[in-house]
Parts: sequence; C-alpha cells; structure tokens
Amino acid sequence: MISVKDNRFRIENDLFLRELLLDEAGLKTVSVLNKKNGREYEKRPDAADFQVTLNEQTISSFSKPKIHILDGNKVEHKKALEFSDYQIIRENSGSEILELCFLCPQVNTRIKLYFQIYPDLPGCIKWMKFECLKGELHISRLFFEMLNTCPGQFADAEFYKKQGTVLTSPNFAACGDEDIIQLHNFKLDEGMFVGSSAPGPLRYYMVYPHWASGISCGYSMSSADFNKYLKANESFTTDKAYIYLYEGAKDDPAALNGFRELIRRSLPVCPDNGGVMYCTWLPFQKNINEELLLGLVNHAAALGFSWFVVDDGWFTDGNWQVDLEKFPNGLEIISERVRANGMKFGLWFNIGNDYGAIGTRPEDNALTSHGAGKNWGAKITCRCLATKHRDFLVEKLSQLAKQYNADYFKLDFSSILSPYGGIPYGCSATTHEYHRDLSDSVLEQYASMMHCRNELKKRFPNLVIDFSFETFGMETPSIGALMFSELHHASNMNTLKPEILNARKIRNTLYNYTTVLPNERILGSLICLQNDRDVEHLLTAFIGTPLVAGDLRLLGEDTKAEIKNICLNLNKLIAQGVLSEFHNFKGGKYIRYDEWDGFARYARNGQGIICLFRNEDACETVEIAIPNLPEGCYALKDMANNEHIATCDARELASGVAVKWQGKNYRALAFSRK
Repeated sequence: MISVKDNRFRIENDLFLRELLLDEAGLKTVSVLNKKNGREYEKRPDAADFQVTLNEQTISSFSKPKIHILDGNKVEHKKALEFSDYQIIRENSGSEILELCFLCPQVNTRIKLYFQIYPDLPGCIKWMKFECLKGELHISRLFFEMLNTCPGQFADAEFYKKQGTVLTSPNFAACGDEDIIQLHNFKLDEGMFVGSSAPGPLRYYMVYPHWASGISCGYSMSSADFNKYLKANESFTTDKAYIYLYEGAKDDPAALNGFRELIRRSLPVCPDNGGVMYCTWLPFQKNINEELLLGLVNHAAALGFSWFVVDDGWFTDGNWQVDLEKFPNGLEIISERVRANGMKFGLWFNIGNDYGAIGTRPEDNALTSHGAGKNWGAKITCRCLATKHRDFLVEKLSQLAKQYNADYFKLDFSSILSPYGGIPYGCSATTHEYHRDLSDSVLEQYASMMHCRNELKKRFPNLVIDFSFETFGMETPSIGALMFSELHHASNMNTLKPEILNARKIRNTLYNYTTVLPNERILGSLICLQNDRDVEHLLTAFIGTPLVAGDLRLLGEDTKAEIKNICLNLNKLIAQGVLSEFHNFKGGKYIRYDEWDGFARYARNGQGIICLFRNEDACETVEIAIPNLPEGCYALKDMANNEHIATCDARELASGVAVKWQGKNYRALAFSRK
C-alpha cells in the first residue's frame, strides 16, 4: 500500500491515494485522489504539510519565496529541514505506516511524520513526533495537518461542524470546540471528513481555502494555547489527524460508518461489546447503603444487565474510606454479589478535586492566575493532575481495583476545565512536578490523565477506564475523549423530570453525539427506569452502550418481562461481536414531537437491532430501510416477546419494509441473516 520511488511517497489502496513529494523546497502533498472515480482533490500542490514554531522559529515542511496574503510583503524561502531517512512499518492489523524523518539543525531537533493507511478504507491517519537532541526545545503554534483539498471546487462545497450536523461559513476558525468537520459538494454528491484527536480546548482548526494552508488542523493558540517544553532526549508525539473521502449523499450511512471505522481503529481496545450498564446515581444520589444496593443488584441481574456501577456516596471524608454506617461489611459484599449474579462491577471515584480528603496535600491544588486555589464551592478544591496527585491516583485506584475486583472505573469531577464553565482553564502554579506554568498546564494535565490510564492498564489490562465528560471538561463526546476511555460517560441527561427533559429530546442529542463517533464507546445519558415509559427509555440508551439509572424496584411485572427479553436478545447478538454499524432512519433531521424516529445498529455479519419510537405521530405503520447489509435472507423478530415479524432479503430491507406499532409507542426488533 505504501510505495517509494525516487522522491515520491505514495500512501494508497484501491480506494485512496495521498502522494507526497520531497524536493529542494521540502515536503508537500501533491495529490489526494479518490481512486473510485478518479477525482483529484488536491488544489494547492505547492503548500506545506505541517507548520510549527520551535524555540520561536517558524518551521514549515515546505517553503518557497511568496507574497504574504495579509500584508503583501515578500517572504523569502528559508530551508530549515534536512531529510534523514524513511521506513515503512507493516502492522498485524493490516495497516501500513510511512515514517519520514527530518533533522532541524538550527534547533537541534528530529521531526518524524507518520502516515497510516488501511487496505479497505478511503483515507489515512497522520501524526508527528518531535525529539529534542540537545539543550531545550519549546514547541508551539503547531499545525500537524495542512490540506488544501476539496471534491470539485470549493465554491460548490459546504463546510459543516459538529460531526457534519451544523452548516458553517466558508471561512472559519474553530478553537476548542470542534474535532470533526465535513466538506460536502452537493453538485457531485461527494465529500470528505477531517478529524482530530486533540483533547478538549486544545483542538484547533483554521479553515481558509483561499490560503495555501487551506484546512489546517492543529493545537489551540488562544484561550488554552498549546506549549510543550522538552529537555535533551525527551520527545513529544502529537495527536492524530484523520482524512476520509466518500461518495454519495451527505448523510449516506456507508460514508458515516466508514469514517466511524477509521476512528474506531485508533481507539483503545474495549473488552465489552455493549451490554447494559446500571448506575446507582439517580434517583438515589448519595443516599445509598448496603441493603439498597444488594437489592438493586438482584433486580439488575434479573433484567439481564451486564454492569453494576456504584456511584458517589460510598465513602467518607477521610482518605476515601468506605462509609461503614452505610456499608458495615464494606463494598466487598456488593462486588461479590455483582459477580455472583454474572455482572461486572464498576466504581465511581473523583480524580479532579480533594473531595474525599478535603484540605489534604495543598501542594497538589490547581491555582488560578491570581494564585488562589481553583474551588468548587466553599470547601472543595480542584487538584492539578500534573502533580504528584497523578502518582497518588495510580496507587489509590490500583488499590481499589484489587480490593474490589473492579472491572470499570467512572473517574469524575472537573479540574482542567469544566463543561459548566465554572472554573478557569489550566493551572498557574510554577512549582508542580509535571508542568512548567499556566502555558503548558492544560496539555500536561491531559498528558497526566493519559499517564494514569496507561499505568493502570499495565497492572489491570482488562480494566475499563472512563474519564467522564466532567473530568474531560467537554459537553459533548469527541475523538479525543474516546482516545482516553474505553467507554465514555458523555452526559447526565436524564428523565427524572420528564416535564423538563424526555426521551425524544435525549435521542435528538444522542443522534448528534454518534453521527460518526463509534456508538459502542459512548455512554450517552443517565436515562431512568422507574415505571414511566421504561422500555422506551432503555431502547433510547441503545443508541450507544446502554447506560441506565432509576429505582428498579418500581418496575411493573410486565415491564420487567419485556426488558428481560430485550436484554436477552441484545446479549445474544453482542456475544458474537460489537454492533459497529449505525443507521439513523431520519438521517440528521431533528425529530419533532409529532414525528416518529428510530435507528438500526448492526454488526458487519448482518445481525443487529432496530429501535423505533412513535412519539406523538398519528401513523399506524412506518416504513424503514437499512442499506448496505450483506446479501442473504433475514429474519426479523420482536425483541420483547420473540414473535416472528417477517422474513426478507437484503434488497427488500434496503428498499423498505413496513412495521406496525401494534398499540405501543415503541418497537424493538432483532434481525439476523440466515
């Protein structure tokens, strides 16, 4: 897939080509080709592939004399990079990686570029590595991907933010709030996705197609500006940039699932395929105890759930000691009951502040620009993760994982920044172990978060780690968030007060969350099961890996029987593999109160689920179509009662089949290929 001839490097498969040219002016992309139709996407084959400031000197992969677009001054060519060598790395996954190595003598730095391609996907992944060879190195103002590419003409194409759901202007900058943009040409019905795995506020896009840099993907230069400081023999590896080409409609499920797969292949492996997870937080909050939880474990197991998570409320303020008034036999009895019932045990823990040991280790507290501690309320103080707090967390979480045989940690509470906007970014301390000052504190706190993850995974390889949306600091899931977590708790949306928030509104949000992100990695909400539209709520959670809360003791017998059957059918399907493909029957359309909605999730072998929701739609029958299924004969059955619904082939499913509501406001179907 990767070939080299003379000074040209070709990253290609049967669907896609990216060609790089190395000449006296440096490295540049000279072709981005859709090989399915022969269309060339590259508009400026004379532009740099990356740009960075090293020790206050701007370094580009390619440069030549030019007139600066803003002030009209001539900028002379200054060659700063010397090509060293290359290698082609072939991985067991079937992918190939091209490594290009350059030296930058004036700042004693080695720079490596990596391009990864898979045989079956029309796109590639790119990242960089910087190695300080001598002295000190300050890295800033970094664009690790620069492309001037478009299907057809830019004038005929539209840019979209929010995973392709929100139309934006033809020129824009996105600082800290975008990881995926889509460019679609409606004349050609063809487009491309660009993604970034940079975390949180560090994400940055500069999109100005009339500049040579075109679509530039890198790190923030404003509110949470990127800075990395290296000493001799230290290195820094950037986050990843993704490009993916497609043909078809803007919301064609084949294109969305293809880009979803490209993202998935760079994520940490998840040992679970998407069973139902129950969390104790709602409605009980901290009012939990041994008797209550033992009963809830029995209820969750009887319903066929896969996980049982003990949320906040289990410890006292004394080094996170178990509250023996609530749990006289400790948490061991809860963990043992969970495992005896065939489920996995999860535990909540706060990593972002000193709650649980208030007032201890003030040297690890995060500081504002005024030198005061970053506070949540009157007592609780945010910890800076880039301190010895990260070392404490590794040991404390290791102790808890071993003591309670934990399978999952929900790691919570904000420190770096807050999705609620309640604390300033970063940390202004200058004496912390793992960051210099405010300038690098955001980057290094995320790096410390990843350090905690990596150390825990060395000790407990099958442990599922979830840095929640509060800990990660973002309102919505992103590629970056999924790089840190096998499963990501993405929101606290719930139905405790349906007059404020109901399942339809939650689904509208979850559809946006999972437009192209891998559904099975997202725990979308804390939707509640407690005797009010419970089956609809459970099926809503199936948009991702289902996370539910609620007082399970309140469920009626008929509801419990339906949920049990639905979970039994789900568990049979996911035992064979993850339901990786997703199809929203209404595309990206917002679902009104008087419109039905629904989705299908299925594996590539043709087995999956269909979830439909009537809302206040007056129709008695809906027609659904699932394109791109493997050829064969399919059987559809009702997941709630196992009643056979229909037998049809893939072509019939692609053209549309009718489903009756049968007097309910939802339907749950399973389908399998014979």
